Amino acid sequence: MTALYPGSAGYYLVAENGGDVLKRPEALPEGFDRIWRILADADESMHSRRRLAARLKVSTHTLQRILIDGDVPDLTAPQSAYVTGSWIRTITRIAAGLGLDAAELVRSAGVGIDAGVRRMIDSEMRRAGSGGPDGIQSAERQFSDLAGFILALLDPPASAGGAVGEARRQLQDSLRKYLVSTGATAPGLAGGSELESGAFCRSCMTSLLSEHNKGPSDRYCRWCSDAEGNLKTAEEVREVLTNWFMNWQSGITRDEAGRRVRHYMLAMPAWSDLEEKLESGA
Repeated sequence: MTALYPGSAGYYLVAENGGDVLKRPEALPEGFDRIWRILADADESMHSRRRLAARLKVSTHTLQRILIDGDVPDLTAPQSAYVTGSWIRTITRIAAGLGLDAAELVRSAGVGIDAGVRRMIDSEMRRAGSGGPDGIQSAERQFSDLAGFILALLDPPASAGGAVGEARRQLQDSLRKYLVSTGATAPGLAGGSELESGAFCRSCMTSLLSEHNKGPSDRYCRWCSDAEGNLKTAEEVREVLTNWFMNWQSGITRDEAGRRVRHYMLAMPAWSDLEEKLESGA
């Protein structure tokens, strides 16, 4: 438990057990008062700001800005759409992580709740996986992250012989199939250095400098190629990318994801003749 006492420079949150004093920063806009009190109490209760950040799906830097520095925008005053939207999403994640009403917490910061803001809140709540089926989706994403991490540890491809090597190869295959089925693929698109050096997948443009993506081929990522490094069929790759688009672009239907994937693939070097390959099954 904590108590709040007014002081000459603002509020002070004091732990009843005699713990450290957390002072409300003077620079903090009044609209963030309630959010600061909620976070200050949670911070004291969890005894670890890193754990609190992980629970709320925000960075420790964001918590530092609110709790210590007061370096946040005054949402009761005009702000850019980007700034306002970013903080609506951040406040929504805080509410989801602490089991609070997100719209009410956003409103307390000075943001009016219109249809656009409501959609933004609802979308972020789905991403946060707050309870029910969305909670299951969040757990699936966490398992996908774990599967990708284990798969990266197993690379480069297993070369050991005997039962150990075979078990390792089977585990690699199972993890790849799981990641493809959940859409947790293509975690990072290639940037300038990869494009200049040619270290990118010609099928989906993901970086080949990451061990998480690299397979036997120096032209295609593991998601777009088979165990020998050969490019998969257009239909197989489209299925992989459709899963990825649905995981990446929350809220779209499978049909819409497939339509976007078709346009995306047409821009890839490997699929300049996509329509012909889809018709032929190649």
